[in-house]
Amino acid sequence: MADETKEPNTGILDKVEDDEVLIRSFIQGEEDSDEIRINTKLSTSQVLAQAHKVKVKPLEKLLPPYLSDYMDRFEKKKAERFPPSRPYDHAIDLKPDFKPRDCKIYSLSPKEQIEQDKFLDENLQKGYIQPSKSPMASPFFFVAKKEAGALQPCQDYQDLNNRTIKNRYPLPLVTDLVDKLKMARVFMKLDLRNGYNNIRIKDGDQWKAAFKTPRGLFKLTVMFFGLTNSPATFQAFMNDILKEFIDEGWCVVYMDDILIFSDEINLHRLHMRHILE
Repeated sequence: MADETKEPNTGILDKVEDDEVLIRSFIQGEEDSDEIRINTKLSTSQVLAQAHKVKVKPLEKLLPPYLSDYMDRFEKKKAERFPPSRPYDHAIDLKPDFKPRDCKIYSLSPKEQIEQDKFLDENLQKGYIQPSKSPMASPFFFVAKKEAGALQPCQDYQDLNNRTIKNRYPLPLVTDLVDKLKMARVFMKLDLRNGYNNIRIKDGDQWKAAFKTPRGLFKLTVMFFGLTNSPATFQAFMNDILKEFIDEGWCVVYMDDILIFSDEINLHRLHMRHILE
């Protein structure tokens, strides 16, 4: 008869040090609450408030020691720098029968007006958008985010997308990516900050992605969500810059998610250093 009290075999978790297993995010982390509640009932709002309490740790406490020399790779300010022009710049190729069209302005609530000003001011400062005199425009509005009361700014590019020639560069099949992980025992996932904003709109194409707000007309200088060929452009960009590691068989990429995998811990740490150099 099997011993039901026997400790389960945790496999690789027994062999991997805490810094490999416990690191969930390089930028943001949660600490256990120091509050103790005994037989107390919480309202729904209290439960939500507790769930969203996140204590941000300093970056040096989040990174495992062997990555301390690469701390600058995870700095938020560096991720917000205006990107250089590259061969991957996003082109917006329009169909031959294209004619510029105008759009209506969506009315905004007082709260949305505040969020609009914040969005415009931040992105103007970064250089991600610029004032425009484009002969066409797409609408600007807000949608509710999962967080209570939070708003997500959006541009409605449906009309532009319908009249854009499609880029058929493929995204990886998830089944193929999973198949490559069969022999791996140690994993680390990296998420690229401000993914799309790392790619510029091709010079001469910025006016095509102009959007209209109550504050004026603005054009994109970097990729934003909503443009039809953005996923294809971004996947091609990631596949190319990480091609060496993908070909060596220890890295897979899906959009802005990078997964590094290895069969033992020392090799895994070497792979991590390679990808951050």
